[in-house]
Amino acid sequence: MLDAGDARPTARPHEGIVSPNSLYIPSLDGIRAISFSLVFFAHAGLGGSIVPGGFGVSIFFLLSGYLITTLLRAEHARSGRISLGGFYLRRVLRIFPPLYAALALAIVLSYFGKEQSAVPIAGTLAQALQVFNYYQIFASDARFMPGTGVLWSLAIEEHFYLIFPLLCVWMYRRFSVRRQAVILLWLCAAALAWRCILVFYFHVEGMRTYYSTDTRFDSILFGCLFAVIANPIFHDPLHSWLLRCMKWLLPLCVAVLVGTFLLRDERFRETFRYTLQGLALIPLFIAAIHYQKSWPVIFLNLPFMRFLGVLSYAMYLGHSIIMESIKSVWPFDPVLANSVALACTLGFATLVHYWIERPCANIRKRVSRLLMEGRGRSTKTCPPRVGFQ
Repeated sequence: MLDAGDARPTARPHEGIVSPNSLYIPSLDGIRAISFSLVFFAHAGLGGSIVPGGFGVSIFFLLSGYLITTLLRAEHARSGRISLGGFYLRRVLRIFPPLYAALALAIVLSYFGKEQSAVPIAGTLAQALQVFNYYQIFASDARFMPGTGVLWSLAIEEHFYLIFPLLCVWMYRRFSVRRQAVILLWLCAAALAWRCILVFYFHVEGMRTYYSTDTRFDSILFGCLFAVIANPIFHDPLHSWLLRCMKWLLPLCVAVLVGTFLLRDERFRETFRYTLQGLALIPLFIAAIHYQKSWPVIFLNLPFMRFLGVLSYAMYLGHSIIMESIKSVWPFDPVLANSVALACTLGFATLVHYWIERPCANIRKRVSRLLMEGRGRSTKTCPPRVGFQ
């Protein structure tokens, strides 16, 4: 079994885009930009059979699961433990300030927009308190500000990350990587089984399986599984094996994804679609991380794409709010309205990034540094816990 101090990432597995000691992977910002583009153009009227906006959300989910789990794994490798307090504080500083900025924008536009309306108290509180997805499902008369309906996905992520670090702490203390992977796979299978029960036995509506945490958490968990057993950062053996299989694995995964788009049966779409997409995305992510200088991955590394990826969270929060407001002003020219909405969304996200996200990121760094210094003092008299394997 490896000691925690021996499990640090070694040389970078990709083609030298960044420093070997950095956990930053440029192409992942490009993937964020692609994901947001899918969501935006779907909401701009190209959804349904043209632009798969829901797939953009699934990409966001898997990417989030991979990044968060990689950071937790790196922290455990470095110090032999995971600071739950530090994790939750970082999540609060990352998620809530931009969210509240978007809600403030929606409130202002509701009061002063062309179609003035009162702010729905229950719906806005549900959004602020991260229970909006279940509010939409179960409230008999769900009301919320125009454009804020997209916040259901944020609630799923926050529910997941309230529980997942506790699961990590429990698994790291007891199980090898292989057993951790088995646990995560069983949880993914349980999510699929639960969706099948709801759809085939209880005949629930699509909103129940699409919006709820208990039926969509596996979309994030596949990213966590990827980070645990096939992580390029840590040179996991399964990652090396998958790279050797890329010649046939990539075409297969693309074919599976295309099949999930073409098959329009609602029962399939609300059950097996999320599982197949989650599994098919993992090799594509590995290729995007490993082949940094290869086409089409090089497109993801363009400065403009990476900058859009940095802004993607704030853009996701604000785009639909801005879009609905502008459409009320230009209802007869959707192309012009959506073009202006995209420009305004970019402006809003840029302001949020420089005025809110970056100051909060500096606070997160200071907090992390203080926690690491305190942990360093505490580990002088306490040996590190066992690492991953």
